[in-house]
Amino acid sequence: MTLCMTVVVAVLIGGCASANVDTAQQSVPLLREVTTPGRIEALELTEASGLVQSARDGTVFWSHGDSGNEPRLFAFDSAGRSLGTVPVLGASNRDWEALAVGPCLRGHCLYIGDVGDNYARRDHVTIWRIAEPQPNDMSSERAQALNIAYVDGPRDVEAIWVAPDTTLFLITKRPDRDNDRWRAARVYRVKASAWRDTGVVTAEIVDSLPIVPLKGKGGGWITDASLSRADASGDRRLAVRTYNSVYIFAVDRSSGRPGALLGRCSLKSLPEQDSGEGVTWLPDERLLFDHEGVRASLHIGRCP
Repeated sequence: MTLCMTVVVAVLIGGCASANVDTAQQSVPLLREVTTPGRIEALELTEASGLVQSARDGTVFWSHGDSGNEPRLFAFDSAGRSLGTVPVLGASNRDWEALAVGPCLRGHCLYIGDVGDNYARRDHVTIWRIAEPQPNDMSSERAQALNIAYVDGPRDVEAIWVAPDTTLFLITKRPDRDNDRWRAARVYRVKASAWRDTGVVTAEIVDSLPIVPLKGKGGGWITDASLSRADASGDRRLAVRTYNSVYIFAVDRSSGRPGALLGRCSLKSLPEQDSGEGVTWLPDERLLFDHEGVRASLHIGRCP
C-alpha cells in the first residue's frame, strides 16, 4: 500500500494521529521542471495571499494582499511584470487570504476570500464576487458579498475554489484536535443557491482530505487551492498547496468535490517555500507558485 493510500484509509477510519503526510518529505518526489520566470514588480504587494490566472486572458494573473492591506487586486504577467492595480468597489479587506476564478451570470468572476481567521474568532467570513475586470480599469464593479458561518464554529481558511455551477468549497488551514487525534483538513461547501441569500449562510462539512495539519508552521498547513480548467474529456483537477507540498486531486464533474488523490510533490526545491501562499494552474498543466515578501519570486513546476 502506498503512502497516499495509507493516509486515505487512516482518514476514512478517523485514526490519522501520526499520518501527517507533510512530515514524510523523504518519500515524496520533488516538484518537476522547476523554473523561476521572474519576481513580482509591484512593491505594494508585500503579502501575496491569493493567486489565479485570468479566465479572460491567459497572460494575466491576479493576486491581493491580506489583513491590513487595501481592498484591491494586482495584475501581473507570469514574469511578475505589473499590468495594473484595480480597487474593488464596495469591498473591505479584513483578512483576504484566498482568490478563485469561476463562472457567474456576468461571465467570468473573481471570488475573493476574506476568510482569514488566525484565532478562529470570527462569527462569519465573507466571499466577495466581482466580474473579472481589465488590469487597467480604474475600479471593479461593485462587489457582491456572501457572508458565511461554518456549521461547527469559526475556522481559519486560506483555500477556496468554485465549481462550474458556482458552488463554493473551502478547506481548513490549521491543526485541530478531535479528542486524542489530529483531525484531517475539512472541506466545507456553500451551495450555489446561497448567492441569492442576503443573510449569513451556513457552510456544511462535506468531506476531508488526506492532509493532517500538525503543530508548527509547515506541518501540513493548507495555504491555497486551485481548480483547473476542464480538459478535452471534461475532467478537472484540484491542486492543494501546503507550506511543504502540493497535492493533486481528481474532481467530480457534476459536484466539484475532490476525489481520488492523484499525486503529491514536495516543494523543497522552491526558494522561500516556507512562506508560500499561492498556486494556480497554467494551460499546459504546470503550476505557478508565489510567496509572500517584497519582490517575491514566481516559480513554475509540474506535479506529478
